[in-house]
Amino acid sequence: MTDAAHVLPDPATDFGAVTRRRLRQEEIVWLVTVNSAGVPQPNPVWFLWEPDEGDAWGDGSFLIFHRDSAARLRSMRERPTVALHFDGGVHDLEVMVFTGDVEFLATDHPGAGEVPGFEEKYRDRAAKYFKSSVGEAMAPYSVATRIRPAKVRGF
Repeated sequence: MTDAAHVLPDPATDFGAVTRRRLRQEEIVWLVTVNSAGVPQPNPVWFLWEPDEGDAWGDGSFLIFHRDSAARLRSMRERPTVALHFDGGVHDLEVMVFTGDVEFLATDHPGAGEVPGFEEKYRDRAAKYFKSSVGEAMAPYSVATRIRPAKVRGF
């Protein structure tokens, strides 16, 4: 159950604890936009969950970087409400779906390699798959967005 003042489920519940664990540990979240024909367009993306400063409950937002040529950017500008979800969990189902609106961050927002939490989270993955640093691997992903969930559902 979600507290009326918060979006994430109660951290004292199993679902609330699993949600927070997955927000911290998962490396991929599926970002679902809708194109101009109304067709959902799921894309696996790297993300950083950034809890709100001073919020003991753990509410926060997803920081996601995109290629400046990604078709989903136009979809997000025209239809800014999106959904995000993780793959089914390995422990039980652990299903969770987040919905919220996209905020495009300033063009001078630090790149992925300059965001300490993002760089730390993806350092090993960038080295393994791209044979480079996070900054080098993510250089083409220059458009930063923030998605603050308005709703969370799952079990």
